[in-house]
Amino acid sequence: MANAEFQKKEFVILKKILTLLVIGVFLICIRSAGAASESVLPPIEEGGTQLSTLGKVLVSQFRLDGNTVFSDEELAPLLAPYLNREITAEEMHELKNDVTRFYIANGYVNSGAIIPDQQVKDGVILMRIVEGTLGRTEITGNTWLRTGYIDKRLKLAVGKKKEPLNINVLQEHLKLLKQDSHIENINASLNPGLEPGDASLNVEIEEARPYHITFRFNNHNSPSIGPYRGEVEIRHDNLSGWGDSLSAEYALTEGLDDYSFRYSVPVTRWDTTLTLSFDRAEAVVVSEPFDKLDIRSDTKTYAAAIRHPFYKTLSKEFAMGFKFEKRESETSLLDSRFSFPGSGSHREKGETEFTVSRFSQEWVNRGAAKVLAAYSSFNLGNVKEGDLDGGFFTWLGQFQWLQRIKPLNSQILFSANLQLSADSLVSAEKFSIGGASTVRGYRENLMTTDNGLTSSLEWRVPVAQLRIPGLGKKQNDGMLEICPFFDLGKGWNKELEDPDPDMIYSAGIGMRWLVSKRIHAEFYWGKYLRDIPDPGEYDIQDDGIYFQIVAGF
Repeated sequence: MANAEFQKKEFVILKKILTLLVIGVFLICIRSAGAASESVLPPIEEGGTQLSTLGKVLVSQFRLDGNTVFSDEELAPLLAPYLNREITAEEMHELKNDVTRFYIANGYVNSGAIIPDQQVKDGVILMRIVEGTLGRTEITGNTWLRTGYIDKRLKLAVGKKKEPLNINVLQEHLKLLKQDSHIENINASLNPGLEPGDASLNVEIEEARPYHITFRFNNHNSPSIGPYRGEVEIRHDNLSGWGDSLSAEYALTEGLDDYSFRYSVPVTRWDTTLTLSFDRAEAVVVSEPFDKLDIRSDTKTYAAAIRHPFYKTLSKEFAMGFKFEKRESETSLLDSRFSFPGSGSHREKGETEFTVSRFSQEWVNRGAAKVLAAYSSFNLGNVKEGDLDGGFFTWLGQFQWLQRIKPLNSQILFSANLQLSADSLVSAEKFSIGGASTVRGYRENLMTTDNGLTSSLEWRVPVAQLRIPGLGKKQNDGMLEICPFFDLGKGWNKELEDPDPDMIYSAGIGMRWLVSKRIHAEFYWGKYLRDIPDPGEYDIQDDGIYFQIVAGF
């Protein structure tokens, strides 16, 4: 009995010990779990408050991020009204819109500002600037032009490093592209892209017809080789799809056969252009009494040129170029080679061979009512054999001013040409005075001198509009103009005797009929105001009559 009671007490004690052990293990597990939980929970930041939880916030500073177009200083005036005071969420939204509107007003239409939710500490607010770029460009409508030709020129608007898109810059490049002779018209639309701040551009091209044929007939040649000149030119302006042009031209007078070939190709997206050309002219003197002497010449000219526009906008352009020419000429008299005085030819062989390097500069300024253009060329020549001192140096300057004036809705055209030479020149490099393009009222090439000056002032007055059905499509097609003018020219030589007279001038009137963009005709009559010696066999140029008809298809 006593033994049974002892066993019962022993069991109760063991049960209590086991219970205490279980409770101890449980408490240890709980503490271990608590320690583990403390190690993975993020620490609570002290001293900052989430922006979205604040009704108002005292702003001491805006920290800008992502702005490259405008500096912090340029954006500071927009931020200043919101500094050092409490602002509401609505004012914060208005500030963000102010910055976005500033970008849009300056042409950055897919750029703007955002203020993300953030911890506010010491009144410093982060404003993030998203400067949008141009992503995908889709070009349609081009059949002759390669897509790459257009795309490379459009990408000039965003630069090599994909600069922020400015709609004003993009529009200017689209308008410049429209001025390209290969393009008739452009329609473009800018759409949101797939990514924030990204935009896509859709461009529809209407191409200009690349192939042309042009006929010309005039009396703008010297009567010594036949004044009446017929020309035909065949040209393709987009031979390979990269804007390259190939042309062939043939001209014929009574005493002249002249044919030439020309290939021109843009080699960069900035329209740097390389041009190769060849010309051959075979001439015989046909005017009396020299026609009986069988005076002939055969001239070949090879040329390579490169031109680059260093500055180009819709209204202004400045370009520079370099041209290298090689000219070979043979002259004969009575079927025997013969060198004429001043030709630069070898006197026994009647041959001339010389090279010329030409460094040129061009400037054009176009306005709504006027156009100013200037051209300058420094020319360094080297004569291989001849009676000159091995070489020559000249400068040629040209200037043109076209001004629209309100009286009679007319135009004033002024032009001037000046050549200065440090040496006596071969005949091909001399300055020509007299004729349709210099001093009207006198024969073509009446004077050829080492140095020379010509100027012309012409008033073009529209008097009627005579349209030809099917040809006149534009507003000014068919316009008939009356053109009074005054011309002047002066020439002098470096070593040879100056011509007598050395200055000529004239006045007269002309008529221009602008049938369409590619068809026009003109007739001019000039009265010489300075007497000259009798030129010999009569030609209508001696009465100051000049005409030209141009038809292109």
